[in-house]
Amino acid sequence: MPPEGGAADTGMTGPHWAFSWAVYGAPGVERACLLLQERYGVDVNVLLLALHATVCRGAAPDRAGLAALEAAGRPLREGAVAPLRQVRRALKRAPYGADGQALRNGVKALELEAEQLEQSVLAGVAATLAPRAAGAAAVARAVVEFYAEASEHEVALEVLATDADAAHAITLIAEAAATHAAAG
Repeated sequence: MPPEGGAADTGMTGPHWAFSWAVYGAPGVERACLLLQERYGVDVNVLLLALHATVCRGAAPDRAGLAALEAAGRPLREGAVAPLRQVRRALKRAPYGADGQALRNGVKALELEAEQLEQSVLAGVAATLAPRAAGAAAVARAVVEFYAEASEHEVALEVLATDADAAHAITLIAEAAATHAAAG
């Protein structure tokens, strides 16, 4: 896990990054985040930053705040994170042996660095959010609903309403965020 930064909430290794790593590393959270990413297009960095703002700073993003986070993260997500993820996944499926694995590991490191940069940008936006109380579960659900509404699939929000796997994922991620905040 990257070292926790200073008191500022921005920067490449600020508290938001340590928080995100701790939450993402909690049992079952990685899989839960990937499910929400694949089904509803959730930017996991936006989700984790929204939870950090909520449970660590008492500044739960409202719909406008989520839109600001999404807009700030989109250029890096679309220009670097997603393309690097696509290359990494392609290399995983290809039979290139040890050299291919070394290249894949290098791409994976670049992908992680791009995500870290995206989080730094998002942390700058999150630092401008006004204090607003909300529970981690409500914020996690609001993030997923935000992406479901923006989804290319018109029925995504309707599907989300009955998606037991997504509901479980949201609960698991929110509980990990709240637990980490209470322990930290």
